[in-house]
Amino acid sequence: MTRTTPSPALTHLRVDHLDSPLALSRNSPGFAWRIEAGAREGVAQSSYRIVLTDLDGAVAADTGTVASDACVAVEVPGFAGRRGAAYSWSVEATLTDGTVLTAASSFGIAHDGWKAPWIEPAQERVVAEGPTNPRPDLVAASVEKVAGVPLAERLHPPRRLRHAFTLPRAPRRAILRITSQGIHQASLNGARVDDALFGPGYESYELSMPVVSHDVTALLREGDNVLGVELADGWWAGRISFLGRSAQYGDTLRASWQLELEHADGTNTTLIPDAAEVASARGPIDWSDLFIGERRDARLDEPGWDAPGFSPAVADAWTPCTAVAFDSPIHPFHGEPVRRAMEVPAQRVWTAPNGDLLVDFGQVLAGRVRFRVEGERGTTVRLEHAEVLGPDGNLVLNVTGFAKDQADEYVLAGVPGGESWEPDYTFHGFRYVRLIGWPGTPAPADLTAVVIASDLEQTAALETSDPRLDQLFRNTVWSQRSNFLAVPTDCPQRERAGYTGDLQIFAETASTLMGVAAFLERWLADVRRDQDRRDGGVSAIVPEPPAMGGDFGAGTIFGEIRTPAGWADAITIAPWALYRHYGDPRFLADNLDAMRTWVEFQTAQAASIQPAWLADAAPTPEREARHALLWNGSLHFGDWLTPSTMVGFDEHPGDAILRAPVQTSEIVGPVFQVCSLQLLARAEAELGNHERAAALEARLAAVRAAFAAEYIGPDGEMTPDLQGMYVLALAFDMAPEALRPRLVERLVTLVHGAGDHLDTGFLSVPYLLDVLWDHGERDLARRLLVQDTVPSWLYEVEMGATTIWEAWRAVHEDGTVEEMSMNHYAFGCVVDWIIRRQAGIELIAPGYRRSRIAPDLDGDLTRSRAHVDTPYGRLAVAWERDDARSTVTVEVPVGVTAEVELPPTWRTDAPTALRHGTHVLTATHA
Repeated sequence: MTRTTPSPALTHLRVDHLDSPLALSRNSPGFAWRIEAGAREGVAQSSYRIVLTDLDGAVAADTGTVASDACVAVEVPGFAGRRGAAYSWSVEATLTDGTVLTAASSFGIAHDGWKAPWIEPAQERVVAEGPTNPRPDLVAASVEKVAGVPLAERLHPPRRLRHAFTLPRAPRRAILRITSQGIHQASLNGARVDDALFGPGYESYELSMPVVSHDVTALLREGDNVLGVELADGWWAGRISFLGRSAQYGDTLRASWQLELEHADGTNTTLIPDAAEVASARGPIDWSDLFIGERRDARLDEPGWDAPGFSPAVADAWTPCTAVAFDSPIHPFHGEPVRRAMEVPAQRVWTAPNGDLLVDFGQVLAGRVRFRVEGERGTTVRLEHAEVLGPDGNLVLNVTGFAKDQADEYVLAGVPGGESWEPDYTFHGFRYVRLIGWPGTPAPADLTAVVIASDLEQTAALETSDPRLDQLFRNTVWSQRSNFLAVPTDCPQRERAGYTGDLQIFAETASTLMGVAAFLERWLADVRRDQDRRDGGVSAIVPEPPAMGGDFGAGTIFGEIRTPAGWADAITIAPWALYRHYGDPRFLADNLDAMRTWVEFQTAQAASIQPAWLADAAPTPEREARHALLWNGSLHFGDWLTPSTMVGFDEHPGDAILRAPVQTSEIVGPVFQVCSLQLLARAEAELGNHERAAALEARLAAVRAAFAAEYIGPDGEMTPDLQGMYVLALAFDMAPEALRPRLVERLVTLVHGAGDHLDTGFLSVPYLLDVLWDHGERDLARRLLVQDTVPSWLYEVEMGATTIWEAWRAVHEDGTVEEMSMNHYAFGCVVDWIIRRQAGIELIAPGYRRSRIAPDLDGDLTRSRAHVDTPYGRLAVAWERDDARSTVTVEVPVGVTAEVELPPTWRTDAPTALRHGTHVLTATHA
């Protein structure tokens, strides 16, 4: 676990949690750095100095020497960057022993305004098709409407734009700022401007368009230059989300760009496209759709189309474009783009029992396949993607529905020696691929899965004496990687939607496993934009595709669930989780108004909407007053996918899926009302608004008391009598102190009654093990974690899962596959508990400034190695034990204090507060 460096050094320089960002939305960003001190012990920072300079070297700001050990979210007083400007920054950190360390980096501020028009190529409009409502009759009608129409006539080919321009001299700095209605790839003089995918990203396009910035200085030259832009449907016009409906944001593709040039003499020029200068043509891609897939005809390739000197094979194939007034609000894209994250080679190629030619990549993932093939010109190879095999060894399409094809096609050019291809504008959720039309017999080396994800750094690792837990950890990382793709999605194949519930459940774990600060900061900004157009409510999905709004679900239960408890509360839960993990109070400040608005929405709903049964109960004025405090009259998704409510799913899936909403809404509404009240009160206090915090605490106490009086009996029992209800009531202190032991007793009885299995759904499962642990039922918590029969976390592992499943029994014991996703991260939230409670790494103060080291030396594990890369550096714990002795090795980064808490059954003379360095502690069994 110990890492060494040659000498102390400043590393990991970040501005607003990003490495050298080009276009920050803030004029006054926050700065951060780490001190890597290698094997030196007891290193600490005594002061820092930050100096900001512009491109000409002029000092824009200088903090002077500041006596402080702060190195996270540090602001420079008085600095407000000029819009569109670039800056260098240097930090000088002085250590307590007098050592001075220096390092430098850069950043830019986003440009104000937008001058360029939309450039619209000649094109056929995207066919708007697909269901507008989840009602079965409408879905069936939509499918029937397009039956018999060839796919090629319903899908849309990407368009290529070619903008030729001349520069009298090469600039000293050039920034390309570009956005699109559709997704794009941009190139200059035949070279890609970056390695990102799916620009400009996915956000609520009808509210604001993201603009991506690229430093293209090295790609420009004096004389003739060409900017190439290829446009595909993407989220703008393609088939997306729950319904798979197309053209939700628009049916026409456009792009707009500005090339900002800074010359050696200090002057500036901005080139914007004139439609007369831009030509467009269809490229070799016949169609491309995020859900359905992509088809490329390699015979139509035109090398050099995006470089000077290009002569088209067909002279009139390239046609003029149209300029359209740009009237969209814009904002700079913030965060890491989607990229090719890694590659997974094929494990085997074989013929299935039904004769299909199949490929196994050994891992469920999000991405696409790159392959090499040799064959005759005009041969078509088709790849069909799926996640799982059935008990008979044949491919199972576990995700079905409108536009869920997940198939790519490639028409060979017939290149001697073979040719390679990887799709450009689509991705799939899969482990297995069915090959159709492959010439000859492929070898595994011919096929590689290219993993696609937002480019987030993995920040945690775990290895224990139980390989099943190690696999569970890996499965969770894979599901996060698969679904943190542009937005935090639920699954990478069926919906790919930004469900707020999935994210809030997983927010703590996500922040532990990967560097999600900027990624979720961008998504929360979209949540706020979406909230602004509502009455304070928050959608179950952000971005919410237009077809999911309006009368979506009219006549169905979905029509009643608009701002579901435990989903919409992401607006309070996610900012608090980010503040805790990254120590940046701006996560609270930026979202504070939205958090307040959401809490007032809940309060107003509580006062105006009562449970239907209350009117018939002839309530007393006191009881009416209690219910007016409780957000208990609305329908929610409830404790979604609770195992006992899913009985009979095979025969009656519609009935089973809706049991949890109907049975548990009246409980989860007030519980998450309390959750948001509590988090808002904490946020107000952290930001110094103590009077507001006190008022919220008083309201919080009143809501808790009303809930206890209405929903907790004198014997501590609740209705419905489900594990999850007791877990939530205990987790959020909904019961008076005197009744809590009875709730714990009933919860334990229910767990034992289920054969020591969990019976918790989406909203309660993150709190299950902590509730048991904190109430003295540690052995039961351990037993639930390692339970390996359904429903349990390790059942999936025993069944060969390589990701987290959507439902506890997505694959039955006999191998039968339900129509469920095999790649949902939500239930992987247990990894947060494993890191905190078993490995023993837990943050106490924001950013891990103070941390607790409390390994579970009394459990089943005999060894564990784990680390978390905190904002200050790596905090690592490695321990091993036998019956008499244990050794705990702790690596503490500079700036963190680690407080050691060994179980009372172990005795040690080691210090309880550790600072920077590597510390080896020994303990004996008491």
